[in-house]
Amino acid sequence: MPVYLDLANLIFDKKLLDQKYRGGCAQFRIDWGVMNSGVNQEDDELISLVKMNIDEFEIEKLVEHGLTFNAELQCSNDFGAISRYGGAHWETDWLESNEVFAWHSDCSPKHKELAIKVEGITMDKVMEIWDNEGIYLLETIKTNTNKA
Repeated sequence: MPVYLDLANLIFDKKLLDQKYRGGCAQFRIDWGVMNSGVNQEDDELISLVKMNIDEFEIEKLVEHGLTFNAELQCSNDFGAISRYGGAHWETDWLESNEVFAWHSDCSPKHKELAIKVEGITMDKVMEIWDNEGIYLLETIKTNTNKA
């Protein structure tokens, strides 16, 4: 399911975290304060950490816990890095995005279609829908949301 792109995002495949991150997704959530954050996101397939700038993330801490990062090439297939106004910093085998959302390549077609559709809606229209219908189109798209 798609996660909303904030200013700077590191995005993780939950299956990869369970395989490679010491302690899996459960420990990752604790280590990075996912549950206590107002900006970090989680959907059915992804976890997204959010900062103001990409260089604020502690990549070394990710590597210490089992994820790989090529410091010379500044890339990883274990996680993606996307800036809201700069796009993807590198490509991964499993992450897709537009200017508003990022989603796993295994994302349901219905959720991917919604993420692509929302990209074309103006902010004025997004706010109008929120005010009139109570639906905020820029939140994480999950299986259990009323938009799906």
